[in-house]
Amino acid sequence: MKKTDYIEYGAVRFLLGLSRLLPEACVFGLYRGLGRLSCSLLARRRITALMNTEVVFPEKSEAERMQIVRTHFLNISESLALNTLIMSGRISNEELLDMVEADHWERLEHAVHDSPHGALFFSCHIGNWELMPQYAALRLKIKCHVIARKTDNALLEERIMLPLRERFGVRIFYKKNAMMKIMQATRKGEPAGIMIDQKLNIKEGIRTEFFGRMAGTTATPALLQIRFGITTIPVFMIRLAHKRYRMIIGEPVQWEDNGAPMEEQVAGLTAVHQKIAEQIILEYPEQWFWVHDRWGLWKARKKR
Repeated sequence: MKKTDYIEYGAVRFLLGLSRLLPEACVFGLYRGLGRLSCSLLARRRITALMNTEVVFPEKSEAERMQIVRTHFLNISESLALNTLIMSGRISNEELLDMVEADHWERLEHAVHDSPHGALFFSCHIGNWELMPQYAALRLKIKCHVIARKTDNALLEERIMLPLRERFGVRIFYKKNAMMKIMQATRKGEPAGIMIDQKLNIKEGIRTEFFGRMAGTTATPALLQIRFGITTIPVFMIRLAHKRYRMIIGEPVQWEDNGAPMEEQVAGLTAVHQKIAEQIILEYPEQWFWVHDRWGLWKARKKR
């Protein structure tokens, strides 16, 4: 354990303590201030976000793209503030359910209860993605599973992140042997969820086009759908206003065996999934996690 891990954990514990004492409005104000400060001080993240917005919106000026980045930092701050209040026990389950409106909830219920081979939800880091499995587990009243990347700080992972996620009956699967664990869960009628917008190396996933550039991504949803018949359905948690969210539930993705080799079909269906992610990002650009180096642009910049 590094010294910085203890410092980072201590800072988070301090913020949690403040969140239990301060009025709710002050908690949100504090995090908004931290969001603005982060945008100013975290140069690498800010530059990465600007480079990413240029890929997606080449027609926009730097000033327009910078406005997207600033708003994105504030959206993250709003989500962190709410999640901190949930961790602090100041947001009841009833209040959490009330702050979310779900579009086409019946699609999700049908996928979970009626799909013969189980249901896998895929999403991306947009809006308040941590709220999504919490809401789903509370409303479905069954165990849900999420594929997650373990944070680098073990203290934060074990004492902060896991308790938040598991409070609502959400079980976390880490990437190792994730596919087998998804199959075990879905066969029991318990849905699983996975993010499809993170950069993966070629050993972990495949390369596909994302906003016109090749990027490493997970092929797990496509492989499970084609090989085992698992229903895949896109789900996103979008922020509408202060403490108001919309859970957007798309139609199950359709795919028929076209006789091509399995590898080609998996690549084709993965591209379909990525297009769905593109559409939601274009619709709500200020809410995507722009600071993630999806295309390796920061790394390439350092080499120049």
